[in-house]
Amino acid sequence: MRYLYWVVHLQFESESTLPARMIAKHNDESWFKDLKKLTNDELMRMYTTIRSGGYEFAKDAWYIPQPFAKDQRCPVMVAKGYSTPDTPQKMIRFQDTAKTLEQEFRGFIDAWDFGLITKEIISDAILFILERRTIAIME
Repeated sequence: MRYLYWVVHLQFESESTLPARMIAKHNDESWFKDLKKLTNDELMRMYTTIRSGGYEFAKDAWYIPQPFAKDQRCPVMVAKGYSTPDTPQKMIRFQDTAKTLEQEFRGFIDAWDFGLITKEIISDAILFILERRTIAIME
């Protein structure tokens, strides 16, 4: 006896493509281009930090006024795996690293610091980028 199974997958436009369409409009913006520079691992590190909700990203984290007070990192620092320096030696090394990262990711950092993008926009953008990269690999 042979069985025939049909799998029906309903996809509602309002639920599935709306975030993708909203993020696609940002494709030419500098913050989005900067976000695409990150590796998949870095994007996932940022995404899981956003989704866990246990960490509040800092704004103006490149100019840490109290370096030893608390963990203050922007999303790029988290993605790259850098932690807030806890010794004077690490602070000196960190300042050079921060300047380099700030120059490389200027568009993203400015958008984040000035509130042009939110954690929700960033997480949607990360999913959009990862999905597009996966599609490109499969083709």
